Amino acid sequence: MTFQQDLAALLHSHAPISEEAGQRLDREIAALQNRSQMQHGRLQQLAALAEFQREALDAAAIVAVTDRAGRIKSVNAKFCELSGYSEAELIGANHRIIASGQHDRAFFQNLYRTISAGEVWHDVICNRAKCGRLYYVDTTIVPHRDRSGYTAIRFDVTPQKQAEQWLWQLASIDPLTGLANRRHFLELLAEATAKGEAFATAILDIDHFKDVNDSAGHHAGDQLLVAAAEALRDIMGDAGCVGRLGGDEFALILQGENEPDILAQLDRILTAIGHKRVPAFPDHVIQASVGAALYPRDGTDAASLLKCADLALYAAKRSGRACSRLFRPRFREVADQRAGLRAAILHAMERHELFVLYQPIVNLGARQPLAFEALLRWRRADGTIHTPATFGDVFDDEKIAADIGNFVLTEVLDQIDRWMRDGVPFQSIAINATLGDFRSPVFVDRIIEAVESGRVRGDQLCVEITEGMLLDRGARTVRDAVDRLNAHGVDIAFDDFGTGFASLTHLRQLPINHVKIDRSFIEAICVDGKDRVIVESVIDLAHRLRLKVVAEGVEQESQARLLRSLHCDSIQGFLISPALTESLATDFVRRDAIN
Repeated sequence: MTFQQDLAALLHSHAPISEEAGQRLDREIAALQNRSQMQHGRLQQLAALAEFQREALDAAAIVAVTDRAGRIKSVNAKFCELSGYSEAELIGANHRIIASGQHDRAFFQNLYRTISAGEVWHDVICNRAKCGRLYYVDTTIVPHRDRSGYTAIRFDVTPQKQAEQWLWQLASIDPLTGLANRRHFLELLAEATAKGEAFATAILDIDHFKDVNDSAGHHAGDQLLVAAAEALRDIMGDAGCVGRLGGDEFALILQGENEPDILAQLDRILTAIGHKRVPAFPDHVIQASVGAALYPRDGTDAASLLKCADLALYAAKRSGRACSRLFRPRFREVADQRAGLRAAILHAMERHELFVLYQPIVNLGARQPLAFEALLRWRRADGTIHTPATFGDVFDDEKIAADIGNFVLTEVLDQIDRWMRDGVPFQSIAINATLGDFRSPVFVDRIIEAVESGRVRGDQLCVEITEGMLLDRGARTVRDAVDRLNAHGVDIAFDDFGTGFASLTHLRQLPINHVKIDRSFIEAICVDGKDRVIVESVIDLAHRLRLKVVAEGVEQESQARLLRSLHCDSIQGFLISPALTESLATDFVRRDAIN
């Protein structure tokens, strides 16, 4: 029998309890008391553990309890400490008291949908303290089983979040301008294409930016970039995205789907940049060129859109800068041709297909040794010979231009060596310089070294520059180079005079020795009175400034006679001789010396 059965029998029996039954009953009662004491001890342990866990949670976590409507019923000290609110301010208040405004409606809809279904919700929330400071908490919200409310357990992860933001800032934001960097802009552009809505992407480049760096220093250049970025940010507002791809190149995402609208936006952007001033040089007007491509017409992914925008930017620069262009398919064809020509020129240099000819320049007055102009030629694999007029686009690549310029300089210096060694009388050899030559770290230094070493005299070399080089992005570089060359006795000639702008200013400011009148004024000098007046005026002006004048493209005796009567100093052209090889030029010089 069990203890309960024994006890029931005893209670209903009137017989005296036997000694054996009493002993068994005592044992059962003692065991029951022992189990009761053990259970009580276990309950005490559980209660102590629960209290410890509550205290540990209170010490480690930020805890709040709310009812189903979100009204705060209780908070711990850490909640008050982090939020800046007292317990009295929080109890009874809605949980929105610490809302930061950093999360959208969908975020909270998902939160409330989850906990209303009795499920645990977990994520990181950005809250706002009483002082306005933002802080981040890793939050777990647990619905109560009795559906009376919720307990939110939070951990402060603000330092980790700030570290993440700092790392993101390093990876995504340009430190100088505060704009999206190339990587982040590409992400934004990819997001824009994923939406499938029409937009335009544009690439904007600051005109003549390198001049600012060269003349005023990188600090001034940085100020210019910051000013341009501010102008772009202000004009774009929330309507689009702006990023800095690198250097002086910015990228934009513009809302719109038709060409007139996009062009109008681009014009407003260029105007805004033009109105921006830079503290380092307040009188400087910032100019920019911009090219744009439309999605999805011109491309459906970030890479193709940026490529098309870049081609449009190149077209804007070729059109005179300070303007905007939208992509056109022909731009790609031109780019492909330019790339093919560039590759062909590089191969030509490797295969030694480039060579130099020398065209005589004859003095019309006093008897003097002949001068020459070194002219570049390209003998292609099919045997045809091309002038720079057919491959001039390659000189837009300053690296190629510098390599070609150094090749021509080497040829000319070697030619001077040979003629000096062989006693061939000549006055000088002129070299057509490019902006790439002057940007090269060696072109001017090589000339100066040759003069200082005694290899050549300064007056045996003449460096020809054009007005375009002085109006373009390398004006300061060209001016500095010209000053250095002039200081070493090297003659400077102003080529193609009259075909550009601001020529008189350049004649006054630069150490020019010769002015070369462009062939376009010589062609009709005998039949067009206006051309004759222009040529006569140029000659008179140059002589008053103590400069020598060379007329290019002289092909007829009548032109030569008229130029002589106008007191032009020298002429060159097919009337005298075409460009000659070294041997033919040497024979020409010797015949001239005899005659």
